[in-house]
Amino acid sequence: MAEAWFEKRERGSPWGLRVARVLALRLGRRTTRILLWPITAYFFWTLPEGRAGLRCYYEALDGRRPTRARVFRHYLTFARTILDRVYLLAQHHDAPPYEIRGFEAVASYLDQGQGVILLGAHLGSFEAARAAAFSHPALKIQVIMHTGVSRQLNETLTVLHPEARDSIVPLGGPASLLRVREFLAHGGLVGLMGDRTITGEATYPADFLGPTAHFPLGPLRLAAVLRAPVFFFTALYRASADGACRYELVFEFLCGPAPDAKARDEWMRQLGARYAQTLGAFCRVAPDNWFNFYDFWQVPDNDPSRPGAGRDPDYGGGPRGQSSMDGADATEGHSAHGES
Repeated sequence: MAEAWFEKRERGSPWGLRVARVLALRLGRRTTRILLWPITAYFFWTLPEGRAGLRCYYEALDGRRPTRARVFRHYLTFARTILDRVYLLAQHHDAPPYEIRGFEAVASYLDQGQGVILLGAHLGSFEAARAAAFSHPALKIQVIMHTGVSRQLNETLTVLHPEARDSIVPLGGPASLLRVREFLAHGGLVGLMGDRTITGEATYPADFLGPTAHFPLGPLRLAAVLRAPVFFFTALYRASADGACRYELVFEFLCGPAPDAKARDEWMRQLGARYAQTLGAFCRVAPDNWFNFYDFWQVPDNDPSRPGAGRDPDYGGGPRGQSSMDGADATEGHSAHGES
């Protein structure tokens, strides 16, 4: 079985990340973006599993094996969003602009004192939303997330805006659930990542870009327990031909608060299907914003349901195990994971 995403060692040293942060602020965004090319090339060639994962993604997306150039551009987009985190959190003059779509529907709940759950994915950049909250307090989000995988990167960037640390709720334990409940009760926004599974947790199947993928059930269970409206949220990186870029913060309604216990299973089934469908639609709008660098479908190479099954592998990668359907207690947030 391929190494799970949460078991991978974080690349880069704390010292190197600090140097990169200082250079980015001193050299400016235009110059630093040029330096991203050799850095991206290094990670592109040294992470064959990431390339194999993106090959599966693009084959599911449009039925064609991607060229190396397309996969490299995908890596480069990811690198650019990480670089932009520096300028966004530092409120630097080089920080890219952003626009907001669909927040009116969210605001209608907040105006009534009703908190809202934002069910997101590793698509685009959550930092753009945190930056927007600097000037739009209503956009302040408490994010429930797995903090272990990118701990060094998060600590390096948090120095730029220490208050950002308060917006992260670590996974696990009743204390996290109580903190989130209180925030929602005061009309706040709570963000969950709904796309990554971990070994042994409960999952649900859903059509995603054609093939069936398994998504974590924990975020849906947590949303059901919290009894708040659920919106899909993403902050897409959008580049223009002249090299300029902006972030597009999008909010799309998925469902109202969960009903009583008898009807919750059907409510979660509908929410899961709508979430996967909406996520797939945004992947088609901005395909290079998908930042899951592993085989998302997690099925063996010889399985006919696997994206690109029957084709010769281009970027390597071996057999992959199927997601487990065995559950964990998601009411405490153990399954609602993500990493920034």
